[in-house]
Amino acid sequence: MTQKEIVTLAAAALVALGLVVHALFPRYEWRVIGDAGTVIVVYDRWSNYLQRASYDDQGRVKPNEPFKPF
Repeated sequence: MTQKEIVTLAAAALVALGLVVHALFPRYEWRVIGDAGTVIVVYDRWSNYLQRASYDDQGRVKPNEPFKPF
């Protein structure tokens, strides 16, 4: 094996490991709230922030400030 092949295999292994870790430990979790689905709550697991966004009557997103509960 040449050095270029080793570097390529190592890079591919790192990308594969990153995909597996991201699948097991996702950063964001979100929920749609309300009967019409006009409110979205996003939770950032890594930095422990919550953010709420709502849609107005014209379909524009109105985000609120992020909230850190703890």
